[in-house]
Amino acid sequence: MVDFYQKGKEGGDLLLIEVVTAGPGCSICQKAMKAVKQVAAEFPQIEIQELHVVDQFERLQDLNIFSAGAILINGKAEFATLPSLPKLRERVYELLHQ
Repeated sequence: MVDFYQKGKEGGDLLLIEVVTAGPGCSICQKAMKAVKQVAAEFPQIEIQELHVVDQFERLQDLNIFSAGAILINGKAEFATLPSLPKLRERVYELLHQ
């Protein structure tokens, strides 16, 4: 994983948002990706990656993440389950404006 929490080209912090997914048939995963993409459209400092539960099992276990749809921001478990869009947006704003 690339360390995206660094200064961007225009001086703003970059955020890496990772969405835990279980595959294409996972409806909660699709909702989580949709929410993250909506927020990312508002904040150009966001990079999005998917984490497949099988491929990243050990890492997710270390973070105590046991459900698809969880959201990590800059490598930290921010939401163990799918948050509402306003909560996700608010948390991203907070992290970008620290």
